[in-house]
Amino acid sequence: MTSLPIRVSAIVAAAFFWCAYFATDARATSVLPIELDQIVASAQHIAHVRCVSNTVEADPNVRVVTVSTFVVLDRAKGAPGATFTVRQVGGELNGVVIDYHLPTFKVGDEYVLFMPPASRLGLASPVGLAQGVFNVMPGRAGKEVGNGRDFAALMPHANAATLPPRMAARMQRPEGERRQIDLADFMTVVRARAGR
Repeated sequence: MTSLPIRVSAIVAAAFFWCAYFATDARATSVLPIELDQIVASAQHIAHVRCVSNTVEADPNVRVVTVSTFVVLDRAKGAPGATFTVRQVGGELNGVVIDYHLPTFKVGDEYVLFMPPASRLGLASPVGLAQGVFNVMPGRAGKEVGNGRDFAALMPHANAATLPPRMAARMQRPEGERRQIDLADFMTVVRARAGR
């Protein structure tokens, strides 16, 4: 008779720890929204880049890493160089997929990346995960950038008088129209915030 409650308790305890494990894993890849100033301050490298390759490699410490290589088109912060490489944990190798829901990059696409210093293992993901990746896309008058968030929320303390005129005008539009900003204006603002 006493073995049934013990088994039920063991099952409940195992279920609790299993749920706690996955809840912790989910929190590890989600972050709270951060402002542009925080993204800039946390980045060691800020660059407008084009992805030229993605390779997946075995790694003795984390099993699998995805190495994305970029051509640097413009740099707002960090050491100079014509190329830039990002090593992130995870990827698909030999039919096994390890997915930590980190940002991925498409060959040929352009981005503005905000990258922190690499870890002691040489790994780094963008600041705030997807928040530190701004996609470059065609706009009305040229290239624009956005990461899916409203720029008014990204820059809540911005003074319109200190912004480039087109950016200041865009910030006055309704919320749904403030998710993309002119690339050149964005790089100007980022450079100013990075102290360059």
